[in-house]
Amino acid sequence: MAANGWTDDPELVAIFRAEVDEKLASLNDGLLRLEEHPAPKQLITSLFRDAHTVKGSARALALDGVVGLAHRAEDLLGALKDGRFAIRRDLVDLLLAVTDAISHAMPGVAVPISDLDVQALIEALDRALSGEDPVEVPKPTPAPTTDTDEDEPGRARTGDSVRVATRRVHALLDVVGEAELENRRVERQVIAVSRLVAEHVGWAKTMRSAAVGGGGLPAEVSDAMAGLVALSDQLTSATRELRGRVEDSQNKLSLVRDGAMGLAMVPVRRVVAAFPQLVREVAAVTGKDVVLVLEGEDVELDTRVLDGVADALKHLVTNAVDHGCQTQEQRRAAGRTGRATVRLSARAAGSAVVISVQDDGPGIDQDALRAAAVRRGLVQEDSTISGQQLLSLLFVPGFTTRETVTETSGRGVGLDVVTRAAEALGGAVDVESEAGEGTTFTLTLPVTLGVMRCLVARLGGERYAVPVTNVVETLNLRDALTQAVAGAPMLLRHGQTIPVADLGSALGVAGDRDQRVAIVVRYGGGGEQLAWAVDALEGELELVVKDLGSFLGRPPGVNGATIDGDGSVLLLLDVRELALKQLASGQPFQMPTAGPRGYAVDGVPAASVNRRPRVLIVEDSIGVRELQRVILEGAGYDVVTAVDGLDGAGRLGGDPFDLVLSDVEMPGMDGFTLTRTIRKTRGWEEVPVVIMTSRGDDADKRAGLDAGASAYLLKSDFDQAELVDTVRRLVGR
Repeated sequence: MAANGWTDDPELVAIFRAEVDEKLASLNDGLLRLEEHPAPKQLITSLFRDAHTVKGSARALALDGVVGLAHRAEDLLGALKDGRFAIRRDLVDLLLAVTDAISHAMPGVAVPISDLDVQALIEALDRALSGEDPVEVPKPTPAPTTDTDEDEPGRARTGDSVRVATRRVHALLDVVGEAELENRRVERQVIAVSRLVAEHVGWAKTMRSAAVGGGGLPAEVSDAMAGLVALSDQLTSATRELRGRVEDSQNKLSLVRDGAMGLAMVPVRRVVAAFPQLVREVAAVTGKDVVLVLEGEDVELDTRVLDGVADALKHLVTNAVDHGCQTQEQRRAAGRTGRATVRLSARAAGSAVVISVQDDGPGIDQDALRAAAVRRGLVQEDSTISGQQLLSLLFVPGFTTRETVTETSGRGVGLDVVTRAAEALGGAVDVESEAGEGTTFTLTLPVTLGVMRCLVARLGGERYAVPVTNVVETLNLRDALTQAVAGAPMLLRHGQTIPVADLGSALGVAGDRDQRVAIVVRYGGGGEQLAWAVDALEGELELVVKDLGSFLGRPPGVNGATIDGDGSVLLLLDVRELALKQLASGQPFQMPTAGPRGYAVDGVPAASVNRRPRVLIVEDSIGVRELQRVILEGAGYDVVTAVDGLDGAGRLGGDPFDLVLSDVEMPGMDGFTLTRTIRKTRGWEEVPVVIMTSRGDDADKRAGLDAGASAYLLKSDFDQAELVDTVRRLVGR
């Protein structure tokens, strides 16, 4: 089998071997259960992803034969998933043989497989894909066993260094974390005893002084008081010494923890060292000339974090070469010289590490992306979706812009894997693309999983921890709202509208509340943001996080817990999951009801007519939709909401509303198309339509008015009074 020069490094080979072994074990287990599985299509999808990961690792190791095996195994699993072939025993046996062959084709195995046997399996897979039924499974003949000198399982010795299995390091970190929590408990008890002793010492000395001054105590009582004072002094000294020992113990535990964390930390180089060969292979397959530039290779991460994101980085680099970079002919036609470049950079950012993958291609073609979304039924054919909302479709499972399947793309495997990997680690992924400049994917990840830097937020009488890796920024909620949107529950930050939701309501926190602070967090694969309203922030802490155990399991939106210095238990929140859970429920965000100015719409009298005018709001952003509803209901209108253009068009079969308030950029049907549809619907022809959008170009305004809009308002210039005045002017009351 072909191999890289870097495969002489046993540590790097071990990393890839561990990844492949994990995926092969998953493949083997799933294939054995496939014929009797109650949901075979779901299982095949999982097996498909495992085969895809194995192929990527094999390409990094330059194992051409394994790449061919995994590629054809993907094809066969895809045919089973699509129903082109029935699930047959001979096909399952063939895939099991492929799994076993791959395990014997990795560098350093004791019983390697021959190239002839690999080729025989490739030919059998080709026969299966051509429709042969049944397929005879070739029987590999292992090559002669090579003697190896293996150390104790879990350890490999090189010179004066010892490599220890990472699971042992993480087990040590868990024990140290528990010891730190227990030490804090002891420290609190010592402090409590110290205070109690101090109180008694003071009382005893006061009583003794009074007795001596009065001169009236019996000798035995005076002696007892003197003994009590002496005993109190001894207790004070003992507790002071014990407190010092506890503090010293805590310091030593911190040193052990830092040392264990150091053992668990590995440089980014451990994963990216194989990427130059990966880029070379993908570039050769796609007919491109690409150079990979690596920056920040020495930045260190917890091995669990790095291993958890390794496959995602592999996908991003492959995607950058395959989709982002141009051929030399295309570069010359665009006026560019030299080789295409993919840049992978890593940098430390406090308790997080930021890793970005950037190409210098033409940027994402939004028209092509939109067309691919139309082909796959994600948006309607006349949709005008664009910008960040369009880019977020890249992270939809199964989405690809390729119409044909190649060895490197077109299977819909990739960017959804990146999103899941980042979110599983408590991180986030963002994408930016500029026409003519290229595309950048950015991963923000915690440095370690055992100890996390968190914001401590107070909600009523309760306190919660929020990992800082999820946080974009924190704001004084009252000031931000007053300045940005005239007191309404919507932030306008950096040209983006951000809905505000009450974190206490999402968690079911009871009692009086006074929301003063907003924690702006990411919650979606496309960089969507939400501002969680909380009562106060009590600073940042470095917390030792533990899971809740099998008894409690994992409550929704909770990633673990810790014990604070005062003995209280802090739950570690997954604010991203809480936001997605709220979205999935189909319910609007629960807005704060007290505290910030402007959350209640007052000072606007209701219409003094027999029937309240009816307004239809068509808006796909939950936060904006709820803001508009609150404002117009407070102004005396009956409001019905629709979640997008198609939902709004579905309301045209009923009695006409007095006015329609619509966004422009929405999935399914945009606001311009909805307006034209309203103008063609019997009974609705004269209904006023107000467009409220972030698209402020003159061309967009003309397009809106040409479609039949009665007014065109900008979200960036949002003013509560202007909206109400516009609606009143058009409705007439």
